[in-house]
Amino acid sequence: MVDKGKIEKFILEDLQQKQRFIPTPSKMDNLISQLLTRRGYARIQAASQQAEIWNKLVGEEVAKRTRAGPIRRGVLEVSCQSSAVMQELAFKKETLIKQLNNELLGKQLVDIKLRVTDVTSD
Repeated sequence: MVDKGKIEKFILEDLQQKQRFIPTPSKMDNLISQLLTRRGYARIQAASQQAEIWNKLVGEEVAKRTRAGPIRRGVLEVSCQSSAVMQELAFKKETLIKQLNNELLGKQLVDIKLRVTDVTSD
């Protein structure tokens, strides 16, 4: 005769082994953060804030003639409309780095790379 208790025990053990781990649902803030990261919205927002800070620090006249680019390895890339504007910023470089480091949270600037390129206003 077959022992029903042994069969039931075997079936229960088999079911427990086959059960898969079902993770708990992700939190909404984590999902939104991942979505923003994947789509690049966080980068766009950070660049926008960075441009606003740059425009505030250098003033309206210089801001019209320059465009702050990305920060790579602690170096801010700035495009200037002319060599005169570039030279003016070169004289203020150390002061600008200190002011930008105070304003930018989480990023530490080491240098500002200035170059003359076509800067068109939006």
